[in-house]
Amino acid sequence: MPTTVLSVASRAVLDACTRLGLDAARLLAAAGLEPGAVMDPDARIPAERADALWRHAFAAAADPQLALHAAEALPFGAYKVLDFVAANAPTVGEGLRRIARYFALVDPRGSLTITDAEPMRVGMESTQGAVPAAAQEYTFAALVLRSRAASGVGWTPAAVELTGDAPFDASEHARIFGCPVRFARPAPRLLVLREHWDRPVHGADPALFSVLEDHAERLLAELPAPEPPLVSRLRAVLREELRGGDVGVEHVARRLALGARTLQRRLEDEGVRFAEVLAELRTELARDYLREPGLSIAEIAWLLGFSEQSAFTRAFKRATGQPPGAWRAAHS
Repeated sequence: MPTTVLSVASRAVLDACTRLGLDAARLLAAAGLEPGAVMDPDARIPAERADALWRHAFAAAADPQLALHAAEALPFGAYKVLDFVAANAPTVGEGLRRIARYFALVDPRGSLTITDAEPMRVGMESTQGAVPAAAQEYTFAALVLRSRAASGVGWTPAAVELTGDAPFDASEHARIFGCPVRFARPAPRLLVLREHWDRPVHGADPALFSVLEDHAERLLAELPAPEPPLVSRLRAVLREELRGGDVGVEHVARRLALGARTLQRRLEDEGVRFAEVLAELRTELARDYLREPGLSIAEIAWLLGFSEQSAFTRAFKRATGQPPGAWRAAHS
């Protein structure tokens, strides 16, 4: 089952883009998303479509700090259970622990890890390899801003560490975090002094906190099973290789540091086959490309690794019931 993410971050980036004068409807269409799904605070949307929305937003916006501004744009309460659990935790640190505990409700591909030290360290990891720079900035900015709002405490981190290169102008990072921001670090981390970590939350309700925790645990248990790790890695490699690369099983297996037979056997253990994963990814990407009026069907066939347009047409019709041209006309 494809991985899904909560719609809130997608709504945040759309709000930020709207304030920049960008056409939100066009961005949604380019990502293959319906407005209703993104505006529904309880909706979960396919992770790859959410990622596509961020890519289109960054391409359209002349704002290198779009991720920070998206985190800043979202009002407290948009993340519902996570926001209110943090608002009723006994301390700032316990609120951050609960956000880490329930982070999969937002995006099951990522996780927050907490290391007890001085200062306390909140790390960020992903099942799909390196965490993108924009995801690091958005997540840490959202954590800090929402924790401040939830706790009523104007605390500041000891430091923020990001893996991306330093921007030409880091003034927005300094304004939002209020602390030293270090770039080109080995791993993304948020450092919090123990004195801030242990600060009591103003107005916390212990009884409500218990009820909210129970509710969050139920939501966590109801999450669909995440995409198997090898399938996620395979899709990432195939996405890179499709544009003029080699999507043969031997080459892709080498990219994954596996033998071809081992790759196929492990995929079968996860309930899928190599050809199925490739066909599904091609169909998903084909829909995205067909929404781009500037791309011809021949160009799309090449982008998807087909040697001939006719082969792409047959594969797409087999998957969707329509040839590419008819599908484009129906969805333009």
